Amino acid sequence: MAKLSDPISVIAHQLKNPIAIVREYLEILKSGDMGQLNIKQLDYLNDAVKNIDQMKEIISDLLDVSKVEGGVYKIKKEPTDLVRITEQIIEEFKILAKSFNCEIIFEKPEKLLLVLTDLEKIRDVIENFIFNALRYKNIGAGKIEIKIQKKENNLIFSCKDRGVGIPSSDSKKIFSKFFRTSKAMQIDPTGTGLGLYINKAIIKMSGGKIWFKNNKDKGVTFYFSLPLAK
Repeated sequence: MAKLSDPISVIAHQLKNPIAIVREYLEILKSGDMGQLNIKQLDYLNDAVKNIDQMKEIISDLLDVSKVEGGVYKIKKEPTDLVRITEQIIEEFKILAKSFNCEIIFEKPEKLLLVLTDLEKIRDVIENFIFNALRYKNIGAGKIEIKIQKKENNLIFSCKDRGVGIPSSDSKKIFSKFFRTSKAMQIDPTGTGLGLYINKAIIKMSGGKIWFKNNKDKGVTFYFSLPLAK
């Protein structure tokens, strides 16, 4: 697939400030400082803020992709406690998981093991794995199994779901830029197809690998490996 052109990167940069200003105005209106709002008006404003936030995420992803393709995407590798970060993220996802009628199970090693990666960026990867597992789950009660285990000189992170899965015909395109399966688009048409592409760049720049496997019963398991800190 062709690289993002420079004009797209420039446009994305130019959109950041206007969107931030619009969001600030919307928050002022929501506060009621400019006049009392009825329930319907507040609902409209909440929807507007939600869509503005989606636009911000798209712009951020486009800028990240532009940096990756331009060879200027930077990560700061440092010894990182992957277990602690995962526990924090699972706690943050508790309410959302409950709304999806989904349980998150975490299996972790007993011994403290640090990996070399960028703390903030690896958070993005884990959050994306878990959010996708929730977003593409099947109807009814669900379960997500997260596991961190040591294998030789690496830690392996896995996120197993029982969702809609990935057709074998799409398996080679999952980490491609802008790619989404037809099932994914039916469930949520708002996605950009950039998350896993950026995740792959983060893991690769950290010296690790990223992959997935369809489960034997249903759903899919996403993995990444990271080298242990010496």
